[in-house]
Amino acid sequence: MDKFADWEVVFLSTTLNNKRVARDYIVKYASTDKEIKTSMGNLKVLPDMTIDEISDDIKGIVLIGADGSWRNLNNEMNDKIMNLVQRFKKNGKVVGVICDAVYYLAVNGLLNDCKHTANSLEEIENNKNYKNRENYIQTDEITAVTDGKTVTASGTAPFGFAVNVLKVLEDISEKNINFLKDMYTEGFTKAFEKYNEIK
Repeated sequence: MDKFADWEVVFLSTTLNNKRVARDYIVKYASTDKEIKTSMGNLKVLPDMTIDEISDDIKGIVLIGADGSWRNLNNEMNDKIMNLVQRFKKNGKVVGVICDAVYYLAVNGLLNDCKHTANSLEEIENNKNYKNRENYIQTDEITAVTDGKTVTASGTAPFGFAVNVLKVLEDISEKNINFLKDMYTEGFTKAFEKYNEIK
């Protein structure tokens, strides 16, 4: 989306693109069209594909926040994204959502079947399509919530979000995920000494 939250995906995308950690992954970026999108930090990105070109044979999708864009989708694009998420959830694929993308799923009834978090309960609880307050989990600033293959996080938890998505992919070693966690919490030198190398 235009004004996308560039910080929310960096831990995940760089880890998945690191062949020493995740050998079999390629990160692609999709958008409403193939025009350049500008982030909240003025980073300009040329999408690889449109929403329509996302294949069913990929491992999962990640929807990140954006300043206002998720709340102003036209009906056609709204339906396309809702159908995509429903299809991926039905097929047991990974669906990661963070920040305002969580709001989008909640107000479209797409979090009514799982435990989840959001930026805040207050912003979603009174929406007519949201009917799952009992499974809302208040998190701290670094934690994400996983239920099955669905991962949700607030915009302040990009690192916890990345770790949880890596876990639900189920084919990245625990050692590599722990190395990542320790690298960003204890520092690269300590993590490298602890694990010697990642495999």
